[in-house]
Amino acid sequence: MNIDQALTLHRECAEQLYDQAEVDAAIAELAARISPRFEEEFPVLLCVMNGGLYMTAQLMRNWEFPMTVDYVHATRYRLATLGRDVLWKAYPQTSLKDRFVIIVDDIYDQGYTLKEVRSWCLKQGARACESVFLIRKQHQRPRADIEADHAALECGDVYVYGSGMDLHSHFRNLSGVYAIPAEKSGR
Repeated sequence: MNIDQALTLHRECAEQLYDQAEVDAAIAELAARISPRFEEEFPVLLCVMNGGLYMTAQLMRNWEFPMTVDYVHATRYRLATLGRDVLWKAYPQTSLKDRFVIIVDDIYDQGYTLKEVRSWCLKQGARACESVFLIRKQHQRPRADIEADHAALECGDVYVYGSGMDLHSHFRNLSGVYAIPAEKSGR
C-alpha cells in the first residue's frame, strides 16, 4: 500500500479509538502501577522494533529508576498483516544473563512474537522476563500459549495504528490510536 492509498484509508475509514491525552494517561497510569515490580531490579528494557519504539520511549519518560535500554528486531509481519513465523533482524547487544528483562512492544495480538522473544531471552540466561504492551487486542483467533503481562489499553479485533503502530508502514507517528475495519485493512 502506497502513502496515497494509506492516506485515503485513514481519511475515509479511520475511527479514533484513543486520543493523545488518553494514550498518555493510560501509559502513565500503567507505568506508575507496575514500576514497583521493576525499580529495584536494574532491568533491561528491551524494545521490540519498530512498533515498540513509541511505548519504550513513553515508559522511559515515566520511569526514573536505573535501567539498561536495548532492542531486538523480530517480526512476524514482514510488511504484511498476518504471519506466524518470526524473522529475526537484530539481536540485543546487552548481556541478559541474570538480568530482569522487560519486553516492550506495541500490540499483543496472537503472542507469537512475544513467545519467541521471551524464549530467546530466557535461553540467554535472563533471570525473569515480563512483557509490556501499549494495546492488548481482544479476539477469538488462535493465540500462542503466552499472555501479555501488562497492557495500557485494550481494543477489539480491528486493525489499529498510530502511537507506534503502523498502517502498512505509515502513520506510526500519530499521537492517537486509530482503527479501521479488518476488511478494509488488507488483512
